[in-house]
Amino acid sequence: MAVDSRLEGVGELTAKLNELGVKLAARELRGTVKDALELAEHRARARIPQGSQPHKTYRGRLVSPGYAISTLHIETRINKRTGAAEAMLGVGREAFYAVAFVELGTAHTPAQPWLRPSFEDAEDAMLKQISTSLFQRIEKTRKSQQRAAQRARLARR
Repeated sequence: MAVDSRLEGVGELTAKLNELGVKLAARELRGTVKDALELAEHRARARIPQGSQPHKTYRGRLVSPGYAISTLHIETRINKRTGAAEAMLGVGREAFYAVAFVELGTAHTPAQPWLRPSFEDAEDAMLKQISTSLFQRIEKTRKSQQRAAQRARLARR
């Protein structure tokens, strides 16, 4: 698991994650990185430029202004090779222009960065959110496991 050195309590959190087992730890890691990336997502939604006219996508479909905003989403996964939780923030395939042409600009249109500044503004808050959220998720899962074990003991009596 790759961990940023700026996170506090990494050793303790790693030990607690290992106690949960692989499946539960993976679920909590994915949820944690998603929670953190939502901070950048909110900033990105506020910053993304929005046209005023309907337009066609590369597939020829007519979409309303704000289409890119409606497709903005977070995807999470666990890297099977490294065991690291990964989260990606982006737009749907038909709205790729919001990143390719708007964010980066073209020969005819100046760049209007909205995604990268959203990440940069949220970076410190995301790092704090990771440690806070992971600790809370681990504790909630541990308590749930303890209650389930207690119920199982009572059922055997």
